[in-house]
Amino acid sequence: MRATPALFTLLALAGLIPSAFAAAPAAPTAVVAYAPNQSRVHLSWVDNAADETAYFVDRWNGTAWVVAGNLPANCIVFRAAAPSLPSTSEETVKYRVAAQNGDGISAWVAAEVVKPQGSLNLMPDNIYPEGSGGRAGQPLSISIQVANGTPTSYVASGLPEAGWLTLDSVTGVLSGTPPAPGVYRFFVGVGFDGDKRFERVHFLRVLPAASTPVVDNPGFRLPTQNLGVDGGLEISGLFRDPARPKGAWFVTPAGPIIVALNDQATPNTVNNFLGYVGRGDYDGSYLSRASPGFVIQGGGAKPASATASPTQWQVITKRPPVPNEAGITNTRGTIAMAKLGGEPDSATTEWFFSVGVNNPAILDPQSGGFTVFGSVVGTASQNVVDILNSQFTGNYTGVITGAPGTLLSEVPVIDAVNGVAPAIPTVNSLIRFSGIYQVPPVAITLVSNSAPTVLSASVSGMILFIESKGKIGTANLLLRATNLDGNSVDFNFPVRIDDLVGPGFRLTSIRGVDPPGTLLAKGRAMDTVGLGYWRYRVNKGAWRSAGRLSGKSAPLTVKMKGFKKGKNLIEFEVFDARKNSSGVLKQTITFS
Repeated sequence: MRATPALFTLLALAGLIPSAFAAAPAAPTAVVAYAPNQSRVHLSWVDNAADETAYFVDRWNGTAWVVAGNLPANCIVFRAAAPSLPSTSEETVKYRVAAQNGDGISAWVAAEVVKPQGSLNLMPDNIYPEGSGGRAGQPLSISIQVANGTPTSYVASGLPEAGWLTLDSVTGVLSGTPPAPGVYRFFVGVGFDGDKRFERVHFLRVLPAASTPVVDNPGFRLPTQNLGVDGGLEISGLFRDPARPKGAWFVTPAGPIIVALNDQATPNTVNNFLGYVGRGDYDGSYLSRASPGFVIQGGGAKPASATASPTQWQVITKRPPVPNEAGITNTRGTIAMAKLGGEPDSATTEWFFSVGVNNPAILDPQSGGFTVFGSVVGTASQNVVDILNSQFTGNYTGVITGAPGTLLSEVPVIDAVNGVAPAIPTVNSLIRFSGIYQVPPVAITLVSNSAPTVLSASVSGMILFIESKGKIGTANLLLRATNLDGNSVDFNFPVRIDDLVGPGFRLTSIRGVDPPGTLLAKGRAMDTVGLGYWRYRVNKGAWRSAGRLSGKSAPLTVKMKGFKKGKNLIEFEVFDARKNSSGVLKQTITFS
């Protein structure tokens, strides 16, 4: 329930609403009511409130405003359910909309339209998506789709002011070349019976023009590494794509998947997805569906606890639903948000990768279209998607619990026997994502290694792995970053391998010998490359040489004098052939 405007006014006059009410969200602008057919009137607006938690829509029933619907944050379209109006007769329909947050409600903004009678139909639900896709700098054409009749003409309003998009009123084709990426909202429709028209909103979602990645950190130098180095270095900060600032790295058992995100064409969906990524919600989550030749799907569930059975899942805590941002087609290699059937604005946590080449024909018309918010970068990442899609699956409906709403009839497994999944999945059956991280949307590969005898190197996702071969030297590594367009940039940097760690040593005994007041110390020193010498001193006096050492392992023996009665301090230090120190070992001796 929401309070009526009159109630808000009375409370404010009574002083019962805190002063924070003054910080109400900004009101929507460019509010347009439109009729896609004789049975419906919808509403669209421009969202100016960065902090709204919901949108309220009312309809005027002739005598008073009545609640028409409540929508989640970031919505910019209200689609009235049919029959939402008293009749299909020609009449004027009036709506109003306001944004709401925790501090209050914005000003109401109203719009009306004359809903005519006619057999033509521009209704988008389950027939035509409300959007289309394009690319900056590339020509495009959009055909106005109509069912049940032939219009007298085609119409459009609210086209981009720059004039690059024009309509042929006879054919119903809009054509032009978008100059920049982003989201363009306008209205398309059909004219008939004089000045009557049916219209619907259309969102053109324009992707960036082709670009080339750049080296973002050209001054990067890796410090000299020790001979025993064997590990990984994250290199996501080395490169960036100027046209696409946001990407994601899916860490899977089959390898990394790098995705370029459509943050300019589907901003709400990308922000929603990265919100889950930032909270770590996808860490350890399951790949819950692999439909062969169609999709792989995840993002819905993870283990119920650290010690839970593989059949005990829990849903990922959901943020508010994200408004539909359909338009970009579901081609092979894209990632889109999953949602409830027939509910365009119901996407929350789950996403899917398209695998099939016929997916656009299957997915684009459904539920107003699925929001494609990114694409796989490079063939290596696509190969990982295909590998995951090719796994045998099991139907675990009723077996796996705690994941309501998640499709469990095609759960991929990795331990099928003769193509048959286990009846009950084990800990080794299911596929989980180690994590999903925000990274630049480039695929990084190792092109060359100038000194493979000094070190071996490889790249997986955003990690450069280096393993020393036990030799001192320098290897020049050439890395290449390739973006979604297939364009690349190279970066060459040296990795120096040297002996940075001092020798190890231990004392095995210290005992008194003749003449009186003399101590004999024994021990052993070790080094990975070669030993140099060792020394000692008594009671902070001058350091004295204890002799040269050779090889990688050598015994230590020295006689020491110069002690006093009472407590004495002895210090030892060993050096390797490159003058790396072992550190000083201190020992206290008391003479009575």
